Amino acid sequence: DNHELHEYAGRYIAIDVWIHTFFHLLRWGLQGNIQLLWTHKTGLSGLIVVAVTPIITVLMISDKCKRRIKYEIRKGLHYLFYAFAVGMCFHAPTSGIPNGGFIAPVLGFCISLYTLDALYVYFFMTENIDTTIFHVLPSGVEMTMAVSESFQKRMNKGGIAYVCLPWVSKNQWHAFSLFEDPRNNQKKQVFMLKTGDWTTAVHDALQRNTVRPMWISGPFISPFNSAVLYDNQILVASGIGITPALSVINAHKELRRVNLIWACRDAAMLEFYIEHMKVNSDGWNLIFYTGKAPLDPAVEGLNTNVCIIKGRPELEKVIPNIIYGIESETGLPEKYLESEREQVKRRLADKLIELERRNDLNKSQKRLQLNEVAQSQGYVLQHQNTILQHEEGKPVVQTRKGSMYGNLANSVTEWQMNNTGDGNNLLDTDNECVVSTMRQSKQLNLMNKRISHMLESGFKPWEYHLPASSFVSSLGKSSVLDTWGVLYCGGSPPVQAALKRISEEYQINLNTESFAW
Repeated sequence: DNHELHEYAGRYIAIDVWIHTFFHLLRWGLQGNIQLLWTHKTGLSGLIVVAVTPIITVLMISDKCKRRIKYEIRKGLHYLFYAFAVGMCFHAPTSGIPNGGFIAPVLGFCISLYTLDALYVYFFMTENIDTTIFHVLPSGVEMTMAVSESFQKRMNKGGIAYVCLPWVSKNQWHAFSLFEDPRNNQKKQVFMLKTGDWTTAVHDALQRNTVRPMWISGPFISPFNSAVLYDNQILVASGIGITPALSVINAHKELRRVNLIWACRDAAMLEFYIEHMKVNSDGWNLIFYTGKAPLDPAVEGLNTNVCIIKGRPELEKVIPNIIYGIESETGLPEKYLESEREQVKRRLADKLIELERRNDLNKSQKRLQLNEVAQSQGYVLQHQNTILQHEEGKPVVQTRKGSMYGNLANSVTEWQMNNTGDGNNLLDTDNECVVSTMRQSKQLNLMNKRISHMLESGFKPWEYHLPASSFVSSLGKSSVLDTWGVLYCGGSPPVQAALKRISEEYQINLNTESFAW
């Protein structure tokens, strides 16, 4: 990760500068040459470097400075590294080459290369977009833009871009993850969460959906671009970190197994992204809702490989479970797709009709055989009517036709309409089987409806599975675990710490992307 390396180098230099300075001052003081500090170019250049280094490094390292000083001020002061570089070029005489004095040509070359690169980005990778569509949500703003052909060629999937909105501030550029518009892959989207001063100012300036101009610079590679290295991917996101994950899912869902773990506390954002999500049919998609606002029952009752769970994810449990379920084939997510569920429901309905015709079995034996069929397909039967019922006076939220959310809402409404009023329940409140007097075709249809909401997946990655940890630890590093990669985007230090522990314990590659600058 380039940013992680950059941060590590900054911390190292911040400490090393003072150690270097202390011992030189000690040496000059003992020799009686302290005047060299202001009379010789080595001393003067070193004094400049020592003066600017804390401004360059500490403001970006200290959490207190991050909270108290605006990002654009800290970023502007960060450009004092030019003074740092020039000072270092004059710090050691080049006359010492080949025995020393390499700092001037080496650092001079580096700072020149950086300057040329910045000029190239400014003139050839920055463009104005006059018709950017801004969609306003309670928690932020979604931007949809038609970028140029050259922008697409540089990187057609994902990446990072810097955005400037001149009608808010002409001098501020902020980095955001890019993802593709699900309706048109030639368009890029950015979601801007209302968190800091600038993003709040943008949200306040846009009280309704509108079209306005913007400048965009990029795209630049992000740690999520390394997802191409792994056959099996576990994308971990917190909050707005879902945006690069969506791009990876869209790019790799046909050829790789992409699993998603997303922690979100904003109900509006969750609903918005469920509409945009193109999930991988071969991967688990686990959404952990940590907010207080109630979710629609249609979303909460979802029982496929897309699961919404209330509470925070226990990553030390969930990640080994996902690997265990897939590698051992005891929890393959494709078993829980809607198409697979339909086949399971049909088998259960056929079995139920068969059992109702048998008088040699009691109700307990019938229930047992029915559950055995469900378990053989990786499911369990549970009484769940109350999970999908509406609270009185709270209708299903209407969304765009064809969206995942809208389809769920419609399925709940259809189920309620078809399962009220006739009094012919297939399973009573005690999950007991009763004989239906309807014709077989109507009976089979009603059975399918009822079974649909009693069918739960037998494997739940968010629950404890005893053999998961030891199983994953026993897998070969080069033969199996190297095909797995964990990628994280978000600004949560506890999540990053947990993922590092998991990466070290199971020897799984970890890539992180964070804009907590």
